[in-house]
Amino acid sequence: MPNPSNPRIIPILPLDRLARALCAVALAVFLVSTSISTVKAEKFAGEFFALGVGARALALGGAVAAGPFDATAAYWNPAGMNYLTKRSLAAMHSETFGSVLNQEFAAYVAPRKGNGFIRSIGIFGYYLGGDNIKLTGLNSSGRAFVTGEVTHGDFVLGLSAGARKGKFNFGLSLRPIYRDLGVRSGYGGSIDFGVIYQHNSRLRLALALKDITSGFVSFNDSSTEIINPTVTPGFLYVYTYDEFTLRALASADIRFENRGSAAQYDTGDWSLDSHYGFEVSYREALFGRVGADVGNLTVGAGVAAESFTVDFALLFHESLDDSYRVSAGWSF
Repeated sequence: MPNPSNPRIIPILPLDRLARALCAVALAVFLVSTSISTVKAEKFAGEFFALGVGARALALGGAVAAGPFDATAAYWNPAGMNYLTKRSLAAMHSETFGSVLNQEFAAYVAPRKGNGFIRSIGIFGYYLGGDNIKLTGLNSSGRAFVTGEVTHGDFVLGLSAGARKGKFNFGLSLRPIYRDLGVRSGYGGSIDFGVIYQHNSRLRLALALKDITSGFVSFNDSSTEIINPTVTPGFLYVYTYDEFTLRALASADIRFENRGSAAQYDTGDWSLDSHYGFEVSYREALFGRVGADVGNLTVGAGVAAESFTVDFALLFHESLDDSYRVSAGWSF
């Protein structure tokens, strides 16, 4: 019979083993990406994953490298999962730029109790796709005509783990990728890494490194695309007054692929796109938000009732149709 004074504790989730396995697979992806590093990186190869997720984060201009975090944390900075104290779910559906693209996202984060090094694990799924993409050819007189229509879709699975040491939080995400471009398809993978320094109760400093090893997708036509890394520094400052909480945040995406006029600021060798956000909450139940995403205005609002949250964001764009985003979350 079991000794009641020394009970066996059977863990529901073997977090340590899962985290070690995740690191092992991440190492394998690193070795594969290194072995094909001679393939020229493509500009905008990672743009299918750059639209952002979560109405709260998007209403804040996507400036959430240092927080505030919900279950979408692994997308923005996997180190941010450590700030969730309960198991959390998040989901978002979006039809962007006048329903040109459909975007779906769902995530789950499970924090680990205690003082161990591994503090959280997470998983998310991401989809971006569209229909009625026309294929064209040339007739005998040299005029273009439609030969058919195809659909396209990008699928990403994220497997993440967070760790903590003192004031530093660390996070790692392994991202298997499947791309179906209608005329070709392929598989690949990438790795994200993040770190957050909790300076004090008001100030956080963050650094998120996406596609840190250079992500890759190998297509069925024997071609390979390499995804350039993105470096994202950021900060979050929190101020509380009576029953109101004010948050100011900023981040910047720094890339090294000579984006030219497609970037907000470009020097030729590297470019920078800025993100700013400001949030005010009343009793952490009612939220108002405003931000700037690469110079485009973003606004939004949110409601938190017990364990449920609903957030709304409106993203303005001077060249494309405005986008509405709605997401929901549940903590338990």
